[in-house]
Amino acid sequence: MRKLGLLIWSMIVLAGTGAMAQQQPQQQNGGQQAEILGKLIDNQTGKPVEYASVALLKAADSSVVTGMLSKGNGDFDFRNITPGKYILKIYFIGYETFFKAVTVRQSSDVGNIRLKTTATALKGVEVVGEKPAFTMEIDKRVFNVEKNLSSMGGTATDVLRQVPSVNVDIDGNVSVRNGSPTIFIDGRPSTLTLDQIPADAIASVEVVTNPSAKYDAEGMSGILNIVLKKNRKAGINGLIQAGYSSTKSSNAGVDLNARQGKINVFLNYSLRDRRSPMKQHMFRKNIDGNDITYMDQYQDGEFGRRFQNGRFGFDWFIDNRNTLTISQGITAGDFNNLNTQEIFDLNSNKERTQRGYGRNDSKHNFRNYATQVGYKRTFSKEGQELTADVTYNKANNRNNNDYSLQYFDMAGQPSNTPNQPELRYGKGNGGTTYLTAQVDFVTPLSEKSKLEAGLRSNNRKFNNLLNTYGKDFATGEYQYDSSLSNNYRYKEQINAAYVSYTNGFGNFGFQTGLRAEQSFYSGEMLNVKGAAYEIDYPISLFPSVFLTQKFEGDHELQLNYSRRIQRPWFRDLLPNIEYNANSARRGNPTLTPEFTNSFELSYMKDFNRKMNVLASVYFRNTNNAITNFYVDTTLVLDGQERKVLLNYPINADRRNSYGAELTVRNQITKGWDITTNVNMAQTSVSAQDLDNSGFVWFGKINSNTKLPWNLTLQVTGEYESRQILPQGEEAPEYQIDMAVKRDFLKKKNLSVTVGLNDIFNTDRDLSWTTTNFSESERYRKRVSRELRVNVSWRFGKMDAKIFKKKRGGDEGGGDMGGGDGF
Repeated sequence: MRKLGLLIWSMIVLAGTGAMAQQQPQQQNGGQQAEILGKLIDNQTGKPVEYASVALLKAADSSVVTGMLSKGNGDFDFRNITPGKYILKIYFIGYETFFKAVTVRQSSDVGNIRLKTTATALKGVEVVGEKPAFTMEIDKRVFNVEKNLSSMGGTATDVLRQVPSVNVDIDGNVSVRNGSPTIFIDGRPSTLTLDQIPADAIASVEVVTNPSAKYDAEGMSGILNIVLKKNRKAGINGLIQAGYSSTKSSNAGVDLNARQGKINVFLNYSLRDRRSPMKQHMFRKNIDGNDITYMDQYQDGEFGRRFQNGRFGFDWFIDNRNTLTISQGITAGDFNNLNTQEIFDLNSNKERTQRGYGRNDSKHNFRNYATQVGYKRTFSKEGQELTADVTYNKANNRNNNDYSLQYFDMAGQPSNTPNQPELRYGKGNGGTTYLTAQVDFVTPLSEKSKLEAGLRSNNRKFNNLLNTYGKDFATGEYQYDSSLSNNYRYKEQINAAYVSYTNGFGNFGFQTGLRAEQSFYSGEMLNVKGAAYEIDYPISLFPSVFLTQKFEGDHELQLNYSRRIQRPWFRDLLPNIEYNANSARRGNPTLTPEFTNSFELSYMKDFNRKMNVLASVYFRNTNNAITNFYVDTTLVLDGQERKVLLNYPINADRRNSYGAELTVRNQITKGWDITTNVNMAQTSVSAQDLDNSGFVWFGKINSNTKLPWNLTLQVTGEYESRQILPQGEEAPEYQIDMAVKRDFLKKKNLSVTVGLNDIFNTDRDLSWTTTNFSESERYRKRVSRELRVNVSWRFGKMDAKIFKKKRGGDEGGGDMGGGDGF
């Protein structure tokens, strides 16, 4: 069963060894940076044409973006360019001027260009371009975080709150179109959580709502790919920044890059100290036959996050068609959640009869190490390329918790009946390793057709140890509590292979693909006899079909279908209990994956580059849908029976969702653009003989305005309607953020940003749950209204010869981007 995984490893080794031996070039892109590669050859002799002028022009107006001279072997390359449509113009005395149209998204190798005779001179014009805050394609949307002022000094969670189509709740859980997406970092899984990724380290976020067979089948509502920054500008460049907020949160960071010839070295480091006070309230009606009582529970505390994040590495441009990239990331942090808790018991008349008071504290310390090795090779045949990479993540953590609760009568005297006092503490540790290996190959078959294929293997190991001790008040001794302790090990392996074929006729295009995935899971509770499971899921097939019709007037229609899978998260499988004052949660080792059939019809129209419209209607049918379920039960804790509301995940019978989404980007004036996103859906869910359905909708607006005096204003807002749950619903919520940035100095490389998050202090979580024996209302509110001030300074110069001036000589490389500064 493990043969597919071994085959992937073999292909990676063979691909890297064979391609390195042949010594032909390329580069791996990061974020929205693209590249064009090629080689100039004499049409008659077949010899390289050196020192010819190669200019890159914009296809829209033929203005010059940048230029260079071909190298001694005839190679030329343009890196760090914005994806789009270009024209290559090649000039050299004795040869004809050569023009070639090129459309580039990430990497385009135009192959060997054969030059014939004479040419005309080219007058250089420098054009300074700027990435839009939001770009749309028919299969994905890309949000450039450099335009996002409100998230500066924050984390990836703050970034995703500003991204159209994406919703983030108070706990940082992410959804797209009312479903859970798969989240990648640089296209690969990671052990990092969103709160462990600094916002300033992110270049862009890619939203893929209905991925093709090339992408992982994981994720009910598609893929979110967080692309980290990587600077490849020639010379030495850098960024230093720092910030402070009204919640006494602070941040600081430095980003350095040095590029000379065939070597590019990058280094970044950041320090974050985030403080987030939070209040919680739960009011519950208890129904025991004809007896009705009430419970009123409050928690007040602070969630503190302090962490450091560092990343360094290098790109080795071996030659014009081979690039090797190695990077190492290190993240360390302390997450502390410190709370006081107060509980009131009420009789049937809602009169308080007893008061409980105590603490509920937890402390979490972690270290994460991420190593990535990537290799990419392009060929002389335009569009043909081979990529291989290996990513290894290792994390370890330590956990401590303290819990106390003492009851008093309403006169303030300690009371031990009917509720006994509780006093316990826990200590634990754990670790996770995540290894991903992948090989992809793309080859054009004709002008409009191409074949793509690849193999991938993901391997994860997780272990967790928690020993909990509770005080026996009769003896005064602390006893080991097995119900709140665990010693758990978990393993998973997911192997995949895919093939995809693309072709077209006239303005009609299609892409068909098939992905095969197999997965293996095993888990064991070492402290509980017989508590182990091992699941081998057979090979599942995930087809995808994309049909596209382009029309005159720059608009197109696309119909697509894909089959998706959502596997249980390892914490959903973890069977240990988390207890919190009459409420508890546990995992469910019997969970099975959910499968979704996803259909989408999309229409995109570009109105003279001033307005982009993307309209979609979609339908998702999910079987074995994973959802949360609540039951009233009795737990034995510290040797005592306690009635609790237990929450655990189950496989529902089905979940259906159909809806429509509209995204519009308007360029109102030259310096003002607005992006609006609205998603509407009808959702129904059926679980454990329970059915619930309703209409939900979600909207976001993002406005960016350039003002006089080098000022930029950003205003963002979002609204989410009520959400449907199998046993209740969540209340609507909304939030509005605003930020302004001022640029200073001649080159505008010193910036000050002031932002106010959640202006009206409305972000909170409110939900209602109904079972056979209880009715509950839960309210949680973090301090979300926060004033942030951030200062950043960019320095350096785009100078490919910055080191050579001291030594003399020429090692090649050239100016890869054009223009000074950042």
